[in-house]
Amino acid sequence: MQDSQVITGKFLGASAIKYVGENNYAVRSFWIDITTNPDFPNTPEFQLKGDKVNLVNELRKGQSVVIKYNLDGRKYDKTAEGGRKGVTTNLNAWRIEVVQTQSAATVTTAPQAAVPNRTAGLPQPAPVGMGNAADDDIPF
Repeated sequence: MQDSQVITGKFLGASAIKYVGENNYAVRSFWIDITTNPDFPNTPEFQLKGDKVNLVNELRKGQSVVIKYNLDGRKYDKTAEGGRKGVTTNLNAWRIEVVQTQSAATVTTAPQAAVPNRTAGLPQPAPVGMGNAADDDIPF
């Protein structure tokens, strides 16, 4: 069973599109920054495949993005050819959404209706605890 994952980070850049295999299948890598501690940078590499390779074309470095991806791992054994064995893991992105931020300058509020001051000209009570204890007429 393959579950979709979601992560948010800052877009760092992307590689050129590469065409691999006999069918010239399009693949492209890109990186995001998910660092929470500056002493230990965390910049995972994601992969785009097939018709998804253009998802990063309009992104700019530093933009906040939400990545939806699938985790894919495959074992390999090249020991018969003098190589080694291990596991290849890919983060296959299939959707990228730019996080829209709103600056305070662009937020508008509806004008407030004027509320008539019905207490204008009337004596206002003093705030509690603001006067001299001898002048305090509160019964407790």
